[in-house]
Amino acid sequence: MRSAERTARRRRLALRVVGFGLVALTVWLVAEIVRETDWQAVQAALRQRRAADLALIAGLALASHALYGFIDIVGARALHLRLPRRRVWLTATSSYACNLNLGSLLGAAALRFKLYGRQGVGVADISRLIAMSIAANWMGHLILFASLPLWGGSAVLVQWTGRAGAYGLSFAAALVVAAYLLACWRAREWSVRGYRFRFPPWRLGLSQIVVAAANWALMGWLLQRCVGEGADYASTLAALLIAAVAGAAMHIPGGWGVLDFVILKSLAGGLDPHRIVAGVLVYRAAYYLLPLLLAAASITWLLHRPPLRATGDAT
Repeated sequence: MRSAERTARRRRLALRVVGFGLVALTVWLVAEIVRETDWQAVQAALRQRRAADLALIAGLALASHALYGFIDIVGARALHLRLPRRRVWLTATSSYACNLNLGSLLGAAALRFKLYGRQGVGVADISRLIAMSIAANWMGHLILFASLPLWGGSAVLVQWTGRAGAYGLSFAAALVVAAYLLACWRAREWSVRGYRFRFPPWRLGLSQIVVAAANWALMGWLLQRCVGEGADYASTLAALLIAAVAGAAMHIPGGWGVLDFVILKSLAGGLDPHRIVAGVLVYRAAYYLLPLLLAAASITWLLHRPPLRATGDAT
C-alpha cells in the first residue's frame, strides 16, 4: 500500500514539474516573440488589411470548423448511433472550438461527454466516438505530412530536422496511416488496459480521414490568406502541420507560444517577420476566437434542448 502511495505521489510530482516546465516554455516563447517583434510594424501591417480580405478569412475559418463537424457525424454512423445530425454537428464543432482554446480535456472530452450524454449516448460510446474523431483528425494530418516531399513542403521540415529526418518522418507518417487503414479494413479492436478501441469500417474510416485531410488543407489555405502576399501554399501548410505536432507534444491549450513560434521561424526566411506575426494574430482571431463565440451559442442551445434517448452499440 505504501509503495502504491509513493508511486502516486511521484507521479503527481512529475506531472507538476512537467506542468511548470510547459508554462515556463510558453512564457519564454511568447517573450521571445515579443522581444524580437516591432509592434508598430505589426500594427501597420494589420491596418493594411482590407475588409473584404478579412471577411474571406472569417468565412474560411468557419468553413473549416463546419467541415470538422462531419468527422463526428461519420463516427456516429460507424457506432450505429441514431442521433439528429444537427445535434451531432453542433456538438462536434462547439467541442472543437473549446478544444482549440481551452485544451483537449475540456473540449474533446468533458464537453463531449456532457453534450452527448444529454443526447442519450452511453459513456462507452462517447469514449469511442471521441477516440475515433481524434484518430481520424490526426490521420488526415499525417496523410498531408507524409506527402510533404511530393508537393514541396518538405523544405520547411528540413529546417527543423535535416533532410534525412524530414524524409524519415514523412515515411513514418505514411506507415501509421497505412496501419490504421489496414486495421479498419480488418475490423480490428485495440485493447489497452481494459479499454477497447474499435476501428471503424474501412469505408467510414476512410471517409473520416478524407474529411480531416481536406480540413487541414483548408486550414493551410486560411493561414496563407492570413499571412498575405508572398506566402506560398506549400510552405504555409507545412509550417501549420509542424506547428500542430509541436503544440500537441507540448500539451499547451491553444498552442500559445508554440504555434506562433514555429510558424514564425518556419516562414521567416523569405517573408517579413512582422507580417507573419500580424498574420498569425489574424489567424488566431479568425480560427480560435470567432468560432469560440459561436460555440457558446451552440452549447447554450444544446443544453436547453430536451434530452434524447439514443440507441447504439455500447458493447
